[in-house]
Amino acid sequence: MEIQRSKYTERRTETRQAFVRPVKIHLPNGPTIQSFSKDLSSQGIGLISDVSFQAGSIAILEIHSTTSYPVCLRSEVRWCDAYGKGWYLIGWKFITTEARPMTRS
Repeated sequence: MEIQRSKYTERRTETRQAFVRPVKIHLPNGPTIQSFSKDLSSQGIGLISDVSFQAGSIAILEIHSTTSYPVCLRSEVRWCDAYGKGWYLIGWKFITTEARPMTRS
């Protein structure tokens, strides 16, 4: 039933692919939050996190690569929905590529 409902309410025009990787969310002047990706398109990514985000929030997403260095993209939160108790599904839109964030000690 949930799958059928999501098909009728889907607003995205870009094709998404299942894509599961660890993703670090680097907040400006804030902590780094661990999350996992769910799916990916040419314009954005869906992440699962235990932290809620406000639409319009900006962060650098550091997406783990199994073959090379992580990919870092400056991104904006488009939406955030509850995804089970204590979890959130967050839609991020890619803005620009970024240099890899400095690791905080």
